[in-house]
Amino acid sequence: MSGVAAIILAAGASRRMGSSKPMLPWDGTTLISWELAQLQDSCAEEILIVIGNRSEAVRRSLGEAAKYTVFNQRWPQGRATSLAAAARSMIERGLRPDAIVVQNVDQPTRADIVDHLVSELRSSGAEIVQPSYRGKSGHPVVLAGALLEELAAVKEETLGLRAVVDSHPPRIIEMDDAVVRIDLDTPDLLAEARSILGIRG
Repeated sequence: MSGVAAIILAAGASRRMGSSKPMLPWDGTTLISWELAQLQDSCAEEILIVIGNRSEAVRRSLGEAAKYTVFNQRWPQGRATSLAAAARSMIERGLRPDAIVVQNVDQPTRADIVDHLVSELRSSGAEIVQPSYRGKSGHPVVLAGALLEELAAVKEETLGLRAVVDSHPPRIIEMDDAVVRIDLDTPDLLAEARSILGIRG
């Protein structure tokens, strides 16, 4: 198939946040449900949400959208295992997207940003595109579907997605939008992130 597949990596322990990141209150819903809705409004045709820590609670919170989840039993071993699990799931299901969006649950983004990056990937012929804000690299990363097998083989020991990006230097897209730099590591960052996105808690 051709098309766009999007992966949300949401399996981690959220230790520095102190509570489950996917379940954070976000614009009247949870962070994971808000991110899913953004991807559903984007050009993404297939969506995979990789879960691990508190997987049953996350599934329940998603309701019918739990159909998008992929459980990664190796989640305690690091984020790379979740990315590999998503890529393997695509391969096993016979999905061959021409573009793959990789998003971390603690890096929420908007549908229009996803669409812009996918459009840049397709029009430029680049293998990878990555946004930048004020000279600093951001997210999400969008990869050509031809790299699916490389994503399925990533390992924590070799830096996961970073190794793929290093092997295929991305086309950097400078964007005047602080959203691409949001990174919800700790509770003190939540209010600013909500403000940047123009949403409530």
